[in-house]
Amino acid sequence: MMEQLRRRNAARSTGRRSRFLHHLSVSLFAGVVLLTISALFGYPISFTGGSTSCLFVASEYQCSVTSPMLVVWDYAFWAIATLATLSVLEVALTRYSTG
Repeated sequence: MMEQLRRRNAARSTGRRSRFLHHLSVSLFAGVVLLTISALFGYPISFTGGSTSCLFVASEYQCSVTSPMLVVWDYAFWAIATLATLSVLEVALTRYSTG
């Protein structure tokens, strides 16, 4: 009896951990993609000097990163936002599909 409970809890734990690792890997990749888009449009953090966007006025300004730490914060913002969104969607879908 106790062995069955341990196996069931271990299987549940492994499933949750694998889902979390999957969400984490997706969010890290999405963070890179969204960081690239963010660099082009200057939203939510403009970390280039001379203009708010390097996409539209690249011929007029040299697009240089003024603060590398802003790039790190922007990446962290997008990665965490993606991870949170995936987690909330999973919880919502799990609750609505079982009930």
